[in-house]
Amino acid sequence: MGQIALYSQDTGVPVVLVPTPGALTEYTATEIALKDTPTGKPFWMVDVEDVPKDYTFFNAWELDTEALGKPTGYGMDYEDWVREIKEVKYPTQSIVIEEGE
Repeated sequence: MGQIALYSQDTGVPVVLVPTPGALTEYTATEIALKDTPTGKPFWMVDVEDVPKDYTFFNAWELDTEALGKPTGYGMDYEDWVREIKEVKYPTQSIVIEEGE
């Protein structure tokens, strides 16, 4: 049983973030969602089994945020994510953030 993140685009269409197995060797699904969700947008972590498997009408899906409850977190600016997540996990690595990234 894995976890995935859900958030809504500005259009209302939901986004399903599925972390890759490789990414999960270094970060938790929540840490990945913090990076991959747009800055300031709320996201919810749910069990993959709780998401419908039929994507036929995906653009008609809506997130019931009341049923989901309090958001798991909010998307972070990449530079903040590097400082707060990556540098904590890998404090001995030199991390350089290039202008414009």
